[in-house]
Amino acid sequence: MNFLLSITEEFFSVKNDITLKGTLAIPQIDQEQFPAIIMINGSGSADRDGNMKKPKLITNLYKELAHFITNLGFITLRYDKRSVGESEGNPFTSGMEDLVTDVKSMVTFLRQHPKVKGKEIILLGHSEGCILATRVSEEIEDIAGLILLGGAGTNLAEPMDYQNQLLLEEIQRMKGLKGKLLRKLVTKEKINKQTQQLHKKLEQSSGDFIRMSMKKIPAKWFREHFAYKSEDVLHALERANCPILAITGDKDVQMDIAELSHLQQLDKNDVTVVSIKDMDHMLKEYSGEKTILNIIKQYKKEATDPIHFQLKEELVTWLHANYLQK
Repeated sequence: MNFLLSITEEFFSVKNDITLKGTLAIPQIDQEQFPAIIMINGSGSADRDGNMKKPKLITNLYKELAHFITNLGFITLRYDKRSVGESEGNPFTSGMEDLVTDVKSMVTFLRQHPKVKGKEIILLGHSEGCILATRVSEEIEDIAGLILLGGAGTNLAEPMDYQNQLLLEEIQRMKGLKGKLLRKLVTKEKINKQTQQLHKKLEQSSGDFIRMSMKKIPAKWFREHFAYKSEDVLHALERANCPILAITGDKDVQMDIAELSHLQQLDKNDVTVVSIKDMDHMLKEYSGEKTILNIIKQYKKEATDPIHFQLKEELVTWLHANYLQK
């Protein structure tokens, strides 16, 4: 694999109802224009580089991924989503559709950039970013490609149910006093009741947020996500007029790898579906037992590990085949 000698980074601002800030990584070679990839974060408070303040987690996941792709000959755009990092916004008043609008504004920004081939803009989503990328592809028909990492082919509700199921299974396996206590405190009946209460309260709400168990919950964000059903996601992917690459790891506890089978069943020739052995939701190599209870500890332990080697190989193969050999 040939890597470029250097990358230049440019900082930029895009203004909608709020101002979003981000970073472009541009290959430094003698070439007038490049295809571009917009990186769309998952949910939570990770910034454009993939780092969080609470809980503190410094991985530089998105920065590493962006530079790897830029070294292949692409401009990459990563940005702080609204209410995160240097971008403006309020996490309790932002809905899914606000995040979709932000992605579309990044497409508009890139199409005006002199170094970007205007018709060759690819969306790369991670986790929730997969849902947002899919939603954007419904409104911008000439997107050049979709890369969906750890979240392809499903809405928000199904991964939440999957995580609850894994939690119950993990508690059942636990030994000793801690296991006995958790099995009494965390039961399938209690989780189902809490889930039903949350859904009911969200359905009855109309404001931006609600309070439940002394916690502030972004109701607008949840309502808009739940309204975008998994069948809507799959229908959008089926109609997408571009190549699609969907990758999930078998050690992912935030996304069920079985969801990839739905994409394989789509009647499309340009869908590439890959499951990666020993890759977790942070796109790192992990050979241990799946855990929900100790997931932050796991992520902190592997924080400085490189992105999974097979993920890099799959990206190289797919990007070269679809965009660099034309």
